[in-house]
Amino acid sequence: MAKIISVITAIFLGILSPFLFLFSRDGRALGKATIVLEASSFPVGTETITVTRYNGTLRSIPHGVAYRLEKWDGSAWRLVAPKDSYVPDAMIMLRPFKHASVTCDLTNYDPPLEAGRYRVEIGGAYAEFTLVAPDGKVTLTTEFGSYPVGTREIKAELYNGSLETFSYTVGYRIDKFTGGEWVTVGPNLGFIALMRYLAPGCGETFDCELSCNEPLDAGRYRIAVRGVFGEFTLV
Repeated sequence: MAKIISVITAIFLGILSPFLFLFSRDGRALGKATIVLEASSFPVGTETITVTRYNGTLRSIPHGVAYRLEKWDGSAWRLVAPKDSYVPDAMIMLRPFKHASVTCDLTNYDPPLEAGRYRVEIGGAYAEFTLVAPDGKVTLTTEFGSYPVGTREIKAELYNGSLETFSYTVGYRIDKFTGGEWVTVGPNLGFIALMRYLAPGCGETFDCELSCNEPLDAGRYRIAVRGVFGEFTLV
C-alpha cells in the first residue's frame, strides 16, 4: 500500500510541478527564458562564473554553451571580444520549466578584465554583474548618511573587499557617540549562533531595526558587526 501511495504521489507532483513553478517566488522565469548568476559581484581575477538558464516557457528551446560578454562604458554596453572564440558543438533542447548551467571563462580575454560593470548574454537574455578590485577591507555602510529621528528601520550593506572569506554571526549592535566615546544603546544580537559567510568581492544587504530600550534621539550612531562599523546620523 505504501508503495502505491508513493507512486500516486510522484505522478501527482509531476503533473502539478509546472503549475507550482508558475506561482513560485522566482517570477523572473515566468513566460520567458531567463538567466541568473551565482552572485552579483566578483573580485577582479575571478577565473570562472556560473550562469544558470531557466526555461519559463511552455516549449523546449535550444540551449548551448555559447555566451556573449559586454561591458558598460558609462553610456552604452560594448562587446568584450574573447581571445579564443571557438565554441564547442554542445547544443541540447531545454524543456519547459527546466534549467541548465553554463560556465563562463573570464580568463579568455586580453587585456584581462578590469573592475567595472558587465553583463552576460545567452539566447537574448541578460544577467549583470560587477568586477571589483579588493582593497583589503571589510566595510559596512548604511543606505543613507542621515535619517530623521523616529526612523524605525534602516538598510545597511556589509561588503567584503578582502581576499579572504569573511565570517560573521547573524546580529548587530547599535552604538551612540556620546561624551567622547561610543556607548552601546541598541540590541546586541551577536550571541545568535547562525554563521554567515561573505566571499571576496561580495556584499550583503540587511535590515537594522532601530528599536532600542529607549527611543533614539538626535545624534551620531554606528552599526557594529564583528568589529566592522557603519556610521549614520539621526537628525
